[in-house]
Amino acid sequence: MSTLTTDTQTVKGTSTENPAEWSSGWSDVLYASVWLVFLLFPISNVLSAPVSSGLKALGLTGIGLFAVLYVISWIYELPFPRRSELVNALFWCAILLLPLALVVPSAGLTGTYVAPFFVAVCAFRLSMKGAVISAGVIALLAITPWLILYPPQEWFWPLVGISPAFMLLLVSRWVMERSVVREELQRELKLAQQRESVGRDVHDILGHSLTVVSMKVQLAKRLMATDPERAAQELDDVLVLTRDSLTDVRSTVGKLREPELSVQLVQARAALRSAGITPHLPSTVPSIEAPWRSTFAWILREAVTNAVRHSSASSCSVTLTSTTLTITDDGVGLACERDAANAASSSVPGNGLRGMQERAEKAGLKLTVTSPVEGKDQGTRIVVEPA
Repeated sequence: MSTLTTDTQTVKGTSTENPAEWSSGWSDVLYASVWLVFLLFPISNVLSAPVSSGLKALGLTGIGLFAVLYVISWIYELPFPRRSELVNALFWCAILLLPLALVVPSAGLTGTYVAPFFVAVCAFRLSMKGAVISAGVIALLAITPWLILYPPQEWFWPLVGISPAFMLLLVSRWVMERSVVREELQRELKLAQQRESVGRDVHDILGHSLTVVSMKVQLAKRLMATDPERAAQELDDVLVLTRDSLTDVRSTVGKLREPELSVQLVQARAALRSAGITPHLPSTVPSIEAPWRSTFAWILREAVTNAVRHSSASSCSVTLTSTTLTITDDGVGLACERDAANAASSSVPGNGLRGMQERAEKAGLKLTVTSPVEGKDQGTRIVVEPA
């Protein structure tokens, strides 16, 4: 990995970690762990099975390994960050199948009671449509062996053990999606209110300033022939007034332009997908201090914009914690992107790589950029963390 140097200073790149990203927070892990209660069904069946103690111990070991792997699947969600969410979900489903081989000798088909965990792995990582389809496929795979190998009078408990959990998971997924939509609508309403407020403020500022400017210009015009010095003074006052008004307008409009992190995540996902780049973004935003939250939003927007315009990447991952922001793509690297990105933003203060660095420093954060060496593995990693 190389060190990326801007025109004004060096942005150090020291990270050599695997590009796979960690989950956005432990809250997702704790929420996922709640579903471990459904393991009580296969545990009960293993303990009551008419088999030897050795097979029971083997079955309980398999269930324990399954629980551990399930939790890990929520901590390390993207083992293949350059692949789609579906590929990563299918990978974890395959991994979770392995310990079930230890459960079958003692529990038999009751091992299918863990099917809801596979639904959770898929449902909370895919779209709502993908969640419904994956739940249907998993339900079919779990229930079909019972329908084939057992008489109808023994179908009750498998259906009772699997179906309610499936419905609960899908309802939870739907509620989560509705919550996201509701929050987005609330943000749009808040933004509309801010725009209305800004419009009133700008009207008041310009209305007052332009009235005074008009009066002073008219006065200066009348004085030009009789009192040139007084006319020049009036024009100087007009210049000061217009500069002050422009500053006030910029300050007022700047409040409206302050980005919201959650909104930027939604917009980043849409921008990446429209550019043909597979996005791997967190679905929730952890608790972050207000100044850092705003800075993270600015840097996320700039980094994603550069990735879309200049990186030629096929995948982009974003990880958020309460103190760090990490953005990784598998493109050509910022060393190649820098000239194009900075050229495009050189006339706009605060944009581009230099702007990201300045905003990070202003907020007391450190921006670390790791870019590939020519001829070696591709990929760019941007880390924003406390200085």
